Amino acid sequence: MNTNKDKISLIIGLCDDELNAHDTIDKMLADYADVNDININVIHYMSAKELLDANDQLDFLLLDIDMPETDGIEAAHKLRDRGIEYKIIMLTAREDRYREAFKIQAFRFVPKPIDKDELYDAINDVREHLVGISKVCVFRDGVSYEIIQRDILYVEADRYATLIFTNGMEYRSEQSLTSWLGVLDDRVFFQCHKSFIVNMGKIEQIEKNVIHMVNGDKVAVSRRLHTPLMHAYMEYDTRRR
Repeated sequence: MNTNKDKISLIIGLCDDELNAHDTIDKMLADYADVNDININVIHYMSAKELLDANDQLDFLLLDIDMPETDGIEAAHKLRDRGIEYKIIMLTAREDRYREAFKIQAFRFVPKPIDKDELYDAINDVREHLVGISKVCVFRDGVSYEIIQRDILYVEADRYATLIFTNGMEYRSEQSLTSWLGVLDDRVFFQCHKSFIVNMGKIEQIEKNVIHMVNGDKVAVSRRLHTPLMHAYMEYDTRRR
């Protein structure tokens, strides 16, 4: 999801092997966009293979469970194994498979045949939980890049500038750490030290004076900020993840 001064924009993936389902949901999403005054771009996949081969950047995914060859549950497992954390709304006519879907942390379920009000309710719920998804401008070797906030591991003060770390990549910005606090989504990011802002979604473990990030990096935690960090992290973990 990104925003400009006019409208919110959503990129939604729809994976279903039935063409009629695509047509029906497409119309429902167009109506939803009109009523809510937002832009919606739907990326269509007719099979799990198409979805897995594409590796698109999506705000969330509408995923049918019952598909030939690779079904929705297996496709979701493969996405999770790759570290792709789309929020997933499962579409299914089989309630007996709900338990399987819980294992891949499906966000919501919408039974088939699709009811418009149930679909809209699920979308509203997802939108409430989409965090850290706007883009920021950073630089590497003098070239500017736009990256999604949730891909940032942490931001580190570097004299009058800052270093921005993602998984396997380092960028630079002339913005101060204080300026970054005004830009980053405060539901996801927390200043844990005078020199660091950390993405709580990328934390592996928190110790007394150090945070272990998912990529193995270590980030310092100041003594006075340890308790506020733990409170913020618990809220993020229970409400936002």
